[in-house]
Amino acid sequence: MLKSDVKMTNNQTTKPISPPFVFRDPNSPKQIYGTAYNLRELAERLPYVPYFSIEFHTYRIETDSTVSSDLGLWIRYILGLNALADEIEQLGLLVAGLELKEQLIQIINAHFLDE
Repeated sequence: MLKSDVKMTNNQTTKPISPPFVFRDPNSPKQIYGTAYNLRELAERLPYVPYFSIEFHTYRIETDSTVSSDLGLWIRYILGLNALADEIEQLGLLVAGLELKEQLIQIINAHFLDE
């Protein structure tokens, strides 16, 4: 189950998400590989972000057994691009590593061609 699919009850709150999106090293959070304030900047930064950071921010199993996609949530709630967020969240479920990075770059670049 994706975190974005979890239905919240009255007394639960979601973690606030605010710009920019920051790609961090999963093992050393102080290490930042890239920052993006919009989709164009994301497309420009992705080629330089290590695949393991992209993987961490695209698909991660949390301690409560939900799947977190920080990148998907940012694209959905900050940029307002629900269809793109759905596509990225699904991609994170299906592929990993360098293949994930390459396909993510293709999806983001294809989005600009559709505009």
